[in-house]
Amino acid sequence: MNVFLQLIKITGSSVEPSVDEKKRSKAFGAVMGILVFLLIFIPVSFFVGFMVYALTNGLVTLGGESSVAAGLKLMLHIVALFSVVFGFSVVMSVFYFSSDLDYLLPLPISPMKIVGAKLASTMLSENVMECILVFSALVGFMIGYGFEPPVGSGINVVSFFAAIFGVLTFPVVPICYCAAVCLIVMYFSKFLKNKDRVSKITAFSSIAILIVLVLCLNLSNGFDTNVFVNQLINNDIGLLNVLDKIFFNVPLLSSAMAGSFVSLLLYIATNAASVAIVMLLASKLYLKAVISLNGGEGAAAGRSSEANIEKSMKESSQLMAYFKKELKILVRTPAYMTNCVGINLIWPIFIYLFIILQKQSNFLGDYIDKLKAGDEQTVLYATLLVFGVSVILTSLNCLASSAITREGRHFDVMKYMPVDLMTQINAKALVSIVISGSGLVVYIISAFAILGIDARFAVYCVILSLLAVVYSTYLGIYIDTMNPKLIWEDEVNALRGNYHVFYNMALELIVTAVLCGVSYGLFRLDFLPVFFIQTLILILSAFLSFEFYIVVKKKGVKNLEDLEM
Repeated sequence: MNVFLQLIKITGSSVEPSVDEKKRSKAFGAVMGILVFLLIFIPVSFFVGFMVYALTNGLVTLGGESSVAAGLKLMLHIVALFSVVFGFSVVMSVFYFSSDLDYLLPLPISPMKIVGAKLASTMLSENVMECILVFSALVGFMIGYGFEPPVGSGINVVSFFAAIFGVLTFPVVPICYCAAVCLIVMYFSKFLKNKDRVSKITAFSSIAILIVLVLCLNLSNGFDTNVFVNQLINNDIGLLNVLDKIFFNVPLLSSAMAGSFVSLLLYIATNAASVAIVMLLASKLYLKAVISLNGGEGAAAGRSSEANIEKSMKESSQLMAYFKKELKILVRTPAYMTNCVGINLIWPIFIYLFIILQKQSNFLGDYIDKLKAGDEQTVLYATLLVFGVSVILTSLNCLASSAITREGRHFDVMKYMPVDLMTQINAKALVSIVISGSGLVVYIISAFAILGIDARFAVYCVILSLLAVVYSTYLGIYIDTMNPKLIWEDEVNALRGNYHVFYNMALELIVTAVLCGVSYGLFRLDFLPVFFIQTLILILSAFLSFEFYIVVKKKGVKNLEDLEM
């Protein structure tokens, strides 16, 4: 057991900050951790809990006693799906491409123990947010079912034990799915013996799964709350029925939360069985696959023609040369391509889902008509929405908040190469602005053109969105200069162990909330007409962009000059 615990510590160390990083970030990390908890974790948890509570209460009110846990089951399926979609790349990286294997494989340790430790460390490091979501969903269910009339006796001792086991063990089955698939695929496929190739395939597969799931919702007739609740009562949602069979732990946990002791025992047994199956597969498949990995691109990848060499040596400005270098690294590195670039292509899927959800009730139709008619309040709402979405999406792709972290052990090259630090930072910022801004501009123009909204307002929104991107970018870069995570094993761990994306998002949420609150207050108090408020928002956005550029130029550069590996 002591050996196993030591293995968990070793395999999980790659996502933990180093001793120097902990010293540098002690006070800052504590303050930002509190802000992240208050501004991100609590609101998300409240939203999830409230959704489950509302669905549970609706089922109780309509007499759906036999399916009272259907709302909880729906939310848990969503969490499980996202765990699988984003878990494949992490499991593949931790199991097969982490540098600790160079030290672990020669030791007299069984493959089962190595895989078990990696499985445990993956769950511990990857599923903090997932456990919070599960906890919120379970609490929402308990409030909606156990403490509300007329069902007041619904929650019992079994429900509390089920909640504890659910929070602690819910990630087990989704991660075991990912681990089992990875073990089998890596053993039988010689084609997948290359890190970059595997990462690209898992990344595109994850995105494809997400798109297919959205299309499988089959909501072309729109969303109606009463119809949806009735479908839950009658267990008449086809996709959920399929998911019940795939994630068999979800209906068991939901039933246990409703007070079934047998379901609780079965839930524990299925988790144990899932781990046992992965361990059995590991004993048979893991060692041969991991030893046969070549880890390289092959000799052919390193050969370049004379024409390509001459082309690559074409003279250009320092800024553009460094910009191209950063862009190539992002595009050619699968982990960065997925988490930093690809995420800009994923969120329109959710907008599409939101649009098809409202078709029947058409609750967006009134707002769009008012926006076309120039209704001042609706125009203000749209303005604030463009600003807020632009800021949040820029922070989500972590292009800026991992700009220095991505240098890793090569950070010293950044300090001593014959290009000043601010030029390098500007190149990194330009990459973030181009990738984030171009996507937003395309989506804004396309949406406004399809909806037939005034072109002048579209131009205003494009300018505002770009300024929001610039401000968010330089704020994210400044945060990363304060304490970048420079010691990491692979690119997945560079992003996975970097909490600056949450810090950046928390600060930006504060600024966005203040700006939106002040703007709306000025409008409601009739201090200024909407046109002047829009102008004020534009000026403030430009000011924030310029101000954080200056902060990075003065303090950010100094942070990097003083930083030691």
